[in-house]
Amino acid sequence: MDKRWLGVGAVVIGLAIVAYALFARKTDEERIREQLERLSQVVKVEGGENPVFRSQRLAKEFETLFDKNVRVEISELGATAGGRKELLGVAVRAATIYRSAEVNVSPERIQLLASGQAASVDASAMVIGDRGNGPEKDERNVHFGRTRSDGDWLIDRLFVTPRSEAE
Repeated sequence: MDKRWLGVGAVVIGLAIVAYALFARKTDEERIREQLERLSQVVKVEGGENPVFRSQRLAKEFETLFDKNVRVEISELGATAGGRKELLGVAVRAATIYRSAEVNVSPERIQLLASGQAASVDASAMVIGDRGNGPEKDERNVHFGRTRSDGDWLIDRLFVTPRSEAE
């Protein structure tokens, strides 16, 4: 009778593993949303952060968020960056423009392309920042291009709609 219970136990464990693999695995859309939430946290500006430490922190985080050849257009920061290294410079410079800033990226449409190796994301981004004259709020449309690299989704294009077009 003990051997039967071992067999039943093994079957139950096997079924539990299969159920976990099928139902607990996050979808690509969920993983992309989580990465955009993480991006919001990573790029926020907190007053008094040392630029060297900010640069080191962002460099580490950007490796898991951005493709090394990412193309970025953010007109207000004077940025048309080509590559992760240039983007890092833009992100560090943001801390010289803002005393503090929070970014909230809200994906509105995530479209997986037929290959399953690329995605297009349209989102809105709200920035609440203080340049020294009190908090200012700005909302823009943002487009992200995503590619799958080693199973992870990386941003390979980022375009922020300029203020004149967004209003």
